[in-house]
Amino acid sequence: VADACRIFHGRGGLHPGAEHLTLDYHAPAFLLTSFGIELEEKELDSYCSALSETLDVDDDDDKSQHELTIVYQCRGANATTETRLLCGTIPDPHIVTENNGQDQYLVHLLRGQNHGLFLDMANGRTWLRNKCLIKDISSVLNLFSYTCAFSVAALNGGADKVVNVDMSKGALKVGQRNHELNGISSKASFLSHDIFKTWGKMKKAGPFDCI
Repeated sequence: VADACRIFHGRGGLHPGAEHLTLDYHAPAFLLTSFGIELEEKELDSYCSALSETLDVDDDDDKSQHELTIVYQCRGANATTETRLLCGTIPDPHIVTENNGQDQYLVHLLRGQNHGLFLDMANGRTWLRNKCLIKDISSVLNLFSYTCAFSVAALNGGADKVVNVDMSKGALKVGQRNHELNGISSKASFLSHDIFKTWGKMKKAGPFDCI
């Protein structure tokens, strides 16, 4: 698997006893997240061993090229977050892809609670990209845009313009870098704005086919 993806979604409630767990893949790293329950070291070791066995290859040369990298994050019930690297190394910059490598995004697994790309929204980005490909959608207003992943998907799909709106200037800066990575900066705009105060700036930029 080359593209970033969610491998296991325990929070969906289909796996009794594992409702607190998710496992994501941000190549070349796996991200194991526990919500509300701190995992003991023995349990972490068992997950690492299982991943190592699953990914094991016979050729020694291939093993050297497939170093196992695992990041563990525990999101405590009292809003505390612990993040640590269990094994391997994280590239810097860390760039991951979606849509068979066509859409590129910067992520940061060891900094902060969120990592730059919400993998549980991948289907939504694919839907938007496909709508733009067939020209059902050509203009998008991307509210609460964070690092503007929906904008990247839309513009790579053929949208004419996307306006990204978020209160966080830091998130929008990462979003701008995502657009530079994909060579689509000219069709995107970035607005650091509180939409609950006024819609005036967004009305001027409209109308939009999709919000």
